[in-house]
Amino acid sequence: MTKAFGNRLKLIRKKRGFTMEQLGAEVGVAKTTISGYENGNREPQLAVVSKLAYSLRTTADYLIGITDVEEQLLLASSHSAQTRAGAGAFHWNGAELDEHELQTIREFIESILVKNKRNPSEEQSS
Repeated sequence: MTKAFGNRLKLIRKKRGFTMEQLGAEVGVAKTTISGYENGNREPQLAVVSKLAYSLRTTADYLIGITDVEEQLLLASSHSAQTRAGAGAFHWNGAELDEHELQTIREFIESILVKNKRNPSEEQSS
């Protein structure tokens, strides 16, 4: 990993309100291990990168510098996505989305899938 990984990890950890100890407990590593990742002295295994991304509601692509989009977009049905994410609300650019906005987003995605001749209900059952 690069120094960018450590910088991004530290930035988003603080932005999400985690201490190193809390994040370490969340992903199953010690506080000192998180510190090592952030300082560039340790390199996480792929499984840990995945857990970090999930816990911080971002993507591995963001953490490793492939993209600058830090928000993980969860668009499944409100209940199932919230259950998987362990969160009670969805946000976009810091603003909480209400149920009407989420429904509008779902309908937009479904229209794209229909346009591309893919059945949205088949996508969810996969």
